[in-house]
Amino acid sequence: MISIKGEFTDSGLRIIYTARNSKEIRKAFQSGFYPLVKKVIPSTEIFTKYAVFQHKETGEVDFTSDYRSNHDEFWEQVIPWTNYYPYNFESPYAAYLLPKDLKVGERVLLADLIEDIVGSRWNQGSNYRLESCEAVWNGQDFEIDFDLKKDTSVMMG
Repeated sequence: MISIKGEFTDSGLRIIYTARNSKEIRKAFQSGFYPLVKKVIPSTEIFTKYAVFQHKETGEVDFTSDYRSNHDEFWEQVIPWTNYYPYNFESPYAAYLLPKDLKVGERVLLADLIEDIVGSRWNQGSNYRLESCEAVWNGQDFEIDFDLKKDTSVMMG
């Protein structure tokens, strides 16, 4: 378990960790952390895609997420291009583990975001979640410091 005083990045930001199940949340509370509990709500903006092709003669299967995959007339598309949410979280709730000495206005690094925020886009249509980012504690919640227009990377390929 991390220290109740917290851990810090090389640049001096306190690292706020996330508990992803009831056992972890209870253990963190017993260790002196205040659990800021939130619902885990998957975003419809976060998805990736796939299609499945099968060779008509051999039965070989090709699973792809790349539109550029080439299949000749011997391949049949057995599952068409489909979007899906690629993340799996253990429970429908999670908690940021707040150290007792966290101060209002303090800038921190949220090591494992509970909120689903698009962090990168692939020019082929997939959007991936932002896993961690800086935020400021306002005394009740974190104000996440991420600007989708400014900070989102577009993966080419």
